[in-house]
Amino acid sequence: MSKYSSTGKHDQISFHREKDDPSDFRGLFRGFGGYEIEFLGGDERSWINVKFGKAIADLRDATMEMGAGIGFFPRKANDTVEWRGIEENGRFAPYAIIYRIAGLTENGKPNHTRLIVIKLDKERSRIIGHAEGPNEDAEAKKIADQSRAPK
Repeated sequence: MSKYSSTGKHDQISFHREKDDPSDFRGLFRGFGGYEIEFLGGDERSWINVKFGKAIADLRDATMEMGAGIGFFPRKANDTVEWRGIEENGRFAPYAIIYRIAGLTENGKPNHTRLIVIKLDKERSRIIGHAEGPNEDAEAKKIADQSRAPK
């Protein structure tokens, strides 16, 4: 099943923008199951990290790597974050996150997008795949659901 959260300004726990370079920012947003989303940007790029307690899984490099092939300056394309999980004892237990990144052409025009899939594993959370094209939503959910550890 899916639940959704947002990285929109109205949903922030905290947000900081650098005075010297307004394109550099760091925001913290609520998630599910004890997880929070750290939404960061700089040099026209943006990505999310996964925070659990005090530990943060830094996904910048992996996100930029996944952004190869969609254009220049990979960035989070919208405010939506999809959480894949199950209901356990009346509570939502997430095991993966899906979100969209986009790139730009050499002329700065929008290029391709793709969905990034993150396996949630506290401080060991990591990107496990991506999907793009006409069936990208179903493909991303399949990748996310396959990441769920069997009980």
